[in-house]
Amino acid sequence: MTPIINVFNPRSEIPRMNELLPTLVKKGATMGANSTIICGHIIGAYSFIGAGAVVINDVADYAFMVGNPAKRKGWMCACGIQIAFEADGAICQVCGRKYKKLEIDKIQEI
Repeated sequence: MTPIINVFNPRSEIPRMNELLPTLVKKGATMGANSTIICGHIIGAYSFIGAGAVVINDVADYAFMVGNPAKRKGWMCACGIQIAFEADGAICQVCGRKYKKLEIDKIQEI
């Protein structure tokens, strides 16, 4: 199970229920074993967070995140296969879904 910290600066002896921050995990997101999600961030749809990664920022849809702190190392198809872009587009070699780049850190299925 991936821990999702719900208070930014937790202390075991100090109740901070008034400091809870929401964390949104969108449809299809995958969080690897022992990954940690710091509260108050959005985990994008069909994103993939590698085992042991520590997420300290929002994660874009379809992003492939690894490391501590987690950094985007690529993009994942909704079917779970890493995709590679040529120019502004990509086609999944397994399921055939097509993607286009919208911005430097954002893609969309087309």
